[in-house]
Amino acid sequence: MEKKDLLTNIHSACAVGMQLIPPTLLCDSIGSIGLKTPLVVKPETTLAECVAVLQRHKVGSLLVVDEHGKLVGIFTERDCILKVMGKVPSLQDAVVGDFMTAHPASERPEASIAFALNLMSHGGFRHVPIVDQDGMPIGIVSVKDIVDHIVRKMLEAIYEAVDQP
Repeated sequence: MEKKDLLTNIHSACAVGMQLIPPTLLCDSIGSIGLKTPLVVKPETTLAECVAVLQRHKVGSLLVVDEHGKLVGIFTERDCILKVMGKVPSLQDAVVGDFMTAHPASERPEASIAFALNLMSHGGFRHVPIVDQDGMPIGIVSVKDIVDHIVRKMLEAIYEAVDQP
């Protein structure tokens, strides 16, 4: 669907009060949006290696795990800018464990999308690690992942309405 057609369909849907997203969408579980496999590093990983992984995978965060694979921290692009840039003389000589956000807020995959958004909004962060019952990372969800999910559902509703006679 072209941009002009999409805009026309959205305006039409809004004018007649068509629900553009299902009313229970925010009650769906985080796990239902298709979690990304998290990229993990150990606390002793150098900042140079961490930055290289962020760049190579074009992601904004890495989960930091202990020797047993349990979540102990998160290192984000924001941590890199606010805690590292201009303060650390050599990324080769510094380790992520000294600059990560320790004990980050995390959630289980059963948590609702609404709860995750609230957590991010109040905490001022854009990524939530998703862990199993033992605190082992099984995924990560970002604000962008949630927005993409909501937009996908909205477009499905629009396309369905347009296809209806």
